[in-house]
Amino acid sequence: MLITVNSTVKEILAVRPESKATFEKHGVDVNLECDENILDTELELCESMCHIDDIDALIKDLRQLFES
Repeated sequence: MLITVNSTVKEILAVRPESKATFEKHGVDVNLECDENILDTELELCESMCHIDDIDALIKDLRQLFES
């Protein structure tokens, strides 16, 4: 799976549930902050809603996780 700004949190978690730790590293507690509407939202739009500290760094780290 290629992670882009158009990927949703739900898509990412469906393939790699352990990616929650990567989101937490970037300021997002998925369990606490992401309701069903947010889970279905593209990362680009989640940036302001979910307190993502650096969207580019998050995507980079998620891509590294998916490549491992």
